[in-house]
Amino acid sequence: MSQLADDWISRYAKRGALWIHDGNPSRPHALLTSGKHSNGFFNSELVMEDPLLLDEACFNMAKLLEQGGVDLKKVDRVVGPAMGAITLAHDIARHIGIARGHTCLRAYTEKETEGERKVMSFKKTAIRPGESVLAVEDVITTGGSVDLTAAAVNKAGGVVVPIVGVLVNRSGLKTESGRKLVALIDRPMPMWIPEECPLCKQGSLALRPKGKENWSRLNATY
Repeated sequence: MSQLADDWISRYAKRGALWIHDGNPSRPHALLTSGKHSNGFFNSELVMEDPLLLDEACFNMAKLLEQGGVDLKKVDRVVGPAMGAITLAHDIARHIGIARGHTCLRAYTEKETEGERKVMSFKKTAIRPGESVLAVEDVITTGGSVDLTAAAVNKAGGVVVPIVGVLVNRSGLKTESGRKLVALIDRPMPMWIPEECPLCKQGSLALRPKGKENWSRLNATY
């Protein structure tokens, strides 16, 4: 792991944004958006709520993306899935614009359903056909939201850059659907389907980690 990644893990910990289960079966554990369970969670919202800290993170991300092969001069727009990556997309677009001396736009996708199928679409924002679009995400667990965002960009006539910018990659993957993952923090964390979750078998309750109440329950004294 790089010194930069170690530094940002430390920053997450100091912000109270990194949670690891202590093995106490009375303590709940994390129910991820994918439906899988985990004994750890990066709560990027607690980092993104601090504008100065987010500004530094996005500055570092823009540098990493350029080092990873993204030609910042050719990125027309940065897009992330709502809600978590809206602010992230905005700030990375700003840093790309600063680095190259002219504006980079941002947009975001939102969840909806088509029949029984979950999709992402541009509801309140839009992209222009032919735009080169960089996808970003706050935390990647399975990459599902990024896939849906890329599909929305393609449907709208945009061209997705084959590199994804991520604050935290906890998936253990280096690529996702053929797209290279460039992350500020690359830290795999265990994940289990509910039937195989060892914490469930010990009697621990699975909770969605996001949200003030559930985050407090995960971090309470037991």
